[in-house]
Amino acid sequence: MKISKKILAILLAVTLACSIFAVSASAAGTPTGTEAMTVTITTDNETYEAETAVQVRVTIACNYNVPSFRFPIMFDSTVYELPTIIGLTGYNTCASSGTISSNTVDTAQYIPDAYDSSAFGCVLVQWTASAANGEVGHINNEAGELAFTFELKTKSSAVGKTGTIFIPEESDLFYYQAIENPADATTFYYLDSTTCAMTFVPANAMVVGEQVALVPNEDYGTPATVDEDNRRVYGFNEGIASNSDIKEYVTATGDAVIRSAPAEFGYGTGTVINLQIDAVTVKSYNLIIFGDINGDALVDNNDLTHVISYASGSTTCEDAVVIFAGDLSNDGLVDIGDLPSYLAVTSGSVVIDQSNPY
Repeated sequence: MKISKKILAILLAVTLACSIFAVSASAAGTPTGTEAMTVTITTDNETYEAETAVQVRVTIACNYNVPSFRFPIMFDSTVYELPTIIGLTGYNTCASSGTISSNTVDTAQYIPDAYDSSAFGCVLVQWTASAANGEVGHINNEAGELAFTFELKTKSSAVGKTGTIFIPEESDLFYYQAIENPADATTFYYLDSTTCAMTFVPANAMVVGEQVALVPNEDYGTPATVDEDNRRVYGFNEGIASNSDIKEYVTATGDAVIRSAPAEFGYGTGTVINLQIDAVTVKSYNLIIFGDINGDALVDNNDLTHVISYASGSTTCEDAVVIFAGDLSNDGLVDIGDLPSYLAVTSGSVVIDQSNPY
């Protein structure tokens, strides 16, 4: 994978030193060559309702004396958000939220490979040991022990989505620091990614609740037909001209609202009907008016011109939405077979039944 160039400037508020303890140059510990650490992320549940707190637990298992650690914990920002207070618990542990970017001017070595800050949030967590009773604090527990916890919150627009919380293995923000003898502060030594095996286990949780959908508005005289499998909706009369017109035919379930993006020439074929929660689009449908090829919500000579062009072979149509709308002969193509229908419509002798055009 290539490093993403879209990752924004770092927003982390805590200045984190790369070395915590001063170490005498004349004395240091010696690596055993078998150092290893596993960091496991879990959540208190596997499923959550929308707008619910998620307790994130981070456990560290290691076979050497770890006097400090630092991890960038990424999370899917379409599913989770950080509350105002992160709620981190852990003795001598601090955290900062923001995005990840390079800590150096000329390289991108600190950027997790292929992660975009528009899609992922980040919590950077750091712990440094303190000395007590003549000994430097440390972690050394092969079975694993809870290092810290913090809170995320599921978004209201995340219903039906599964989000991942993970530590990117590509990051170079980790501390590879060890102490051979916690009672002797001169026995610190340093490892790297080749001398210390580090394993990161992610957590996944799903947001459940009422699924939003576009459904026919039964209060209207002739409700539209919603094809949920293909995300298409039809049955609208010609001449619709606004989002308000669309809402006469269809409505949204749950907490979603309808926000439509018109086609190039109006609210006809090619209009995208978006279902949004808190201004976030969670589902989209394509509006179809049968016979309307140019998207102006009318079936007229403009569309006939397109069909003649397709039939003659001078242009081709590859847009699946336009093909579905323009194929009045129901053969899967917009071609010479559709010309008789268009000639009849444009002459005024036939009106297309938008609920059943065939």
